[in-house]
Amino acid sequence: FSRKKAMGKILVVDDDINILRVIKLRLEAEGYQVTTAGKAKVALELANEDVFDFALVDLKLNGTNGIQLMENLHQLNPEMPVIILTAYGTIESAVEAMRKGAYTYITKPFNYYEQLIQTKKCLQKTKLTN
Repeated sequence: FSRKKAMGKILVVDDDINILRVIKLRLEAEGYQVTTAGKAKVALELANEDVFDFALVDLKLNGTNGIQLMENLHQLNPEMPVIILTAYGTIESAVEAMRKGAYTYITKPFNYYEQLIQTKKCLQKTKLTN
């Protein structure tokens, strides 16, 4: 019984449990180690306890927003890339997310392959900078 080494540790934050499940299943099928959180507070606790290669964060979260969460995650780990996911994609929110440090921005419903490509690029960037 040989276990494949995880290709990267990913934190996924979304208040939609169905989206969390789908992203987790798809990324785990590709060999990634995925931890999910439905609330920003939980995501911060997880990021405080463990080091993630990057985070996928929904822009609209109950009680906060993904950009604020991204800034909080960057206080814990300034080098961690964050991809912002949103169903409310506007030029303004994309510009704000990028200006404040997002690695990239994906609109929902997102193409699974686009998300996978961005995930791979993000992890390559992480490996190059570490």
